[in-house]
Amino acid sequence: MALVSIITIVRNDLSGLKHTQRSVTSQHCKDHEWIIVDGASTDGTADHALGLQDPQTSVVSEPDQGIFDAMNKGLCRAQGEFVVFLNAGDTFKDERTLQTVAEVLQTGRVDFLYGDSLQQYAGEQLIYKVARGHRKLGYGMFACHPSMYYRRSVLGDMRYNAAFKIAGDYDFTARFLRKTSSMVRLDSALCVFDLTGASVQNKARGRAENWRVQRDVLGVPLLNRVLTRLTYLLTSVLNDHFPGVYRWLRFRVAA
Repeated sequence: MALVSIITIVRNDLSGLKHTQRSVTSQHCKDHEWIIVDGASTDGTADHALGLQDPQTSVVSEPDQGIFDAMNKGLCRAQGEFVVFLNAGDTFKDERTLQTVAEVLQTGRVDFLYGDSLQQYAGEQLIYKVARGHRKLGYGMFACHPSMYYRRSVLGDMRYNAAFKIAGDYDFTARFLRKTSSMVRLDSALCVFDLTGASVQNKARGRAENWRVQRDVLGVPLLNRVLTRLTYLLTSVLNDHFPGVYRWLRFRVAA
């Protein structure tokens, strides 16, 4: 059994898949399996994925009901002790990332590991996003999904709620963290996050879905939810109208 199952979902994004592929195959740590879930792509992505000749890689290509349905298909196929979602376009921070993570996971004292991330706006240099920390779960997703590793035995038969379109990863992580207190944070970037994803492009829906998770899963009091929603709106206005100021406050330039 592999230590880590890397799950990649993709649809009609051949260049993104190849970008992720280069990152996966370059990892110094080879104690992993790579599961590609393709949503019946028509641009050559499916043909490329299905043509990969690698015993550590498995591929399924078929229609799905959206991002989180596809992630569930990946979970059903995973055999590793831990799972991480590295979707098309996302990459590990560098070729040593999985080895760094594996050294912690192999201690056997952790069910959930996460870290910081690098993000890149189109045509610009990488910026470093520090994870807020899991104690800020009530505010929202505290780290980028590709920087999170979940112990599969703790997951059990837990799956993403496919009714969500944006905040399914937040709901999934919130439910998972209610099942364990064994968490480790690494103070380093573990991934390069693709900023063209659905969660970035549909912020209004994401905020509405976050409200549901905070209310129904985490039991955040109404006043706290209202204050959080106001904070979301203020940061959105700042990002839209004063992006330089927002990035200065929220990020730092990657070395």
